[in-house]
Amino acid sequence: MIDDAKWIQTNQLADNWQEALTIACEPLITHGAAEPRYLQGIIDNTKSWGPYYLIAPGIAMPHARPEQGAIYNQVTLATLRHPVVFGHEDCDPVWLLISVCATHSDDHIRLIQHITQIIDNPILLDEIRLAKTANEVFMLLNAH
Repeated sequence: MIDDAKWIQTNQLADNWQEALTIACEPLITHGAAEPRYLQGIIDNTKSWGPYYLIAPGIAMPHARPEQGAIYNQVTLATLRHPVVFGHEDCDPVWLLISVCATHSDDHIRLIQHITQIIDNPILLDEIRLAKTANEVFMLLNAH
């Protein structure tokens, strides 16, 4: 799922949900897992359907459809220094973004199954929230 600390960003600053999405998707684009239009797809989808990817209080799992620019399967993780509002009364504000890039819907489901192992572990979530570096989060993910 996350095989290198390069897919993790910690204590990022975002003023709004668009900036938070940009931060969360930056490693996907920089390291070639997604085309730049993948991020735009998430933003456009959010404007059309609302924040469909908020999955728990404080947690977002932004993703777009494979045809919106997915190149290969990858997950990224970003924590925000100050949570931001996405417009979802049950889950706002968001401090953790776990972005999913999948080339096929079946792959998307498998990646989500891995992500649930993170969000179903309140101790791990607390440790991630307190982590200062990408390497620290990477070690936490590998320890659990």
